[in-house]
Amino acid sequence: MPYIMTPSVTTHKILVVDDDAAIRQLIARFLGYGNYQVATAETAAIARQRFTEFAPDLVILDVNLPDDSGFNLCKEMRAHQTLVLMLTCLTDRDDILAGFEQGADEYLTKPFDLDVLKAKIGALLKRQQPIETTRDNGNLLKIGRLLINNDRCEVTCNGELVPLTFLEYELFYFLATHPEKVWGRKELITEVWAKQKEETVERKVDVHIGQIRRKIGDPDNDCIRTIRGKGYVFEKLPS
Repeated sequence: MPYIMTPSVTTHKILVVDDDAAIRQLIARFLGYGNYQVATAETAAIARQRFTEFAPDLVILDVNLPDDSGFNLCKEMRAHQTLVLMLTCLTDRDDILAGFEQGADEYLTKPFDLDVLKAKIGALLKRQQPIETTRDNGNLLKIGRLLINNDRCEVTCNGELVPLTFLEYELFYFLATHPEKVWGRKELITEVWAKQKEETVERKVDVHIGQIRRKIGDPDNDCIRTIRGKGYVFEKLPS
């Protein structure tokens, strides 16, 4: 049976994947006090099963699992638009970048502070709140098949709502309102991440651009184009 703690007030659901039983129980108990629903898994195989059954909003994921790499799980779970926070003893820069390349939303190394973990979880879940549709004729920007409503922080593509997180929206809106100019990763961090008072690494910009492209159905990169060695440019689309 999965270790699940159901609080009196049901809020977000979090899956904790770690082969260390003490860490699993520590995190589950701590988050349970914060009115989260928590399920745990000690292997990748069990994690996949719990992921399907429990449908978590966020996964806290270790890298070193006995039957598979947490990086593989991260990629699979992010394909379902589930938030992933990597929690691992791997502190090497290449490991951290690998986590972000597989789609991780956040990376925290062991040993860790429970209050820092809670703060990161809260920030991620707040950022992932769905954007509601609106019929307001407010601050609208039409770019080809895309319609941006900045009053509602909403993007639609061919009339379909694009489920961007707030940070993804901020990045997309900045590029869309500053088209035909190549923006380097450091510049984008200054313009977008600094407003959120968050620190990030340059490679994380690539991860968010990739998520935006997938969500708006941009496989050919006809909207946000990569300029090798330079950065990204938003190109105006034909109506």
